[in-house]
Parts: sequence; structure tokens; C-alpha cells
Amino acid sequence: MTDPDEIRKIARVRIDEALCLCEGNLLDGSFYLAGYSVELMLKAKICDRFGIPNLFNEQGGDSAEQRQHLKIADVRKAVKVHNLFQLLVYSGLKAQFDQAKSTNRLIMKTNSLLFGKWDENCRYLPVGTMKSKTDMRSLLNALKDPGGLLEWIETH
Repeated sequence: MTDPDEIRKIARVRIDEALCLCEGNLLDGSFYLAGYSVELMLKAKICDRFGIPNLFNEQGGDSAEQRQHLKIADVRKAVKVHNLFQLLVYSGLKAQFDQAKSTNRLIMKTNSLLFGKWDENCRYLPVGTMKSKTDMRSLLNALKDPGGLLEWIETH
């Protein structure tokens, strides 16, 4: 991942993969990738807000630009978390999200179906933990639809 645009592109692909898994009744993987797509989109927003061109590259180099990347290593470490609420705070979107979830139906749905239930450890839950294909489709639609959370993150 070389820049925020690339991170956003990966987030969009992950949500498409989550949809494919859902349609194949692989709901656990679908849920994990759905949350991961939100994590990536928030990290792209953090890159934009902090002016970090590459959140994931901590390698040094000879150029002045590469040396400057090393100087922001502590910022990178602070935001390399998987907690969606923390990422909302770091992205500067937490207050707007709290307001939006009371008025935007898709954000409200995402809040109830994803936040508080998803973390990176859900990939280790037993097979069959996610039981409702209806809920999974509803979550994916709330993330992917125009006005849904992924687009909302990009535009705020």
C-alpha cells in the first residue's frame, strides 16, 4: 500500500470480496472483511488528515522524503490499531459519526451491526458464528450503498 488512494482501493475490493463470501454462505469471512474494509477506509482518512503518505511503510531510505517518513514513525504506531472506535477518533470523524448515526439510516444500521461486534479477532471465532445471512447482507448494503459508511468516511 503506497498511499491513501491505494488503501481506499483495497477497502473497496475487500467489501466486494465480503459480498462474494456472503453470497457463498461464508458469513464469518464476509463479516471479517466487511469490518476490515471500514478499518482500511478509516486509515486512509487518517493518512489524509495527518499528511502521512504511507501509513504502512516504516522502512528508511536515502532520500529526504524517506527519512522524513521515519520521523513520523511514532504517529504511525499510534494509529496502527484495529479498534474501529479508536480509528474514528484518530480520523477526526467520531463526533460527526455520532451525529450521523442518529439521522442517517445506513450509518445507524452499520453502527448496530458492526461497531461493538467487530474486531480483528473475529477472524478466529468458530466457523458458523455469523448465522444470519439477512443481517450480513444488510450490513454490506449499509457499508456499500451510496450514502453508506464507506462513502461517508471518504466525503467527511
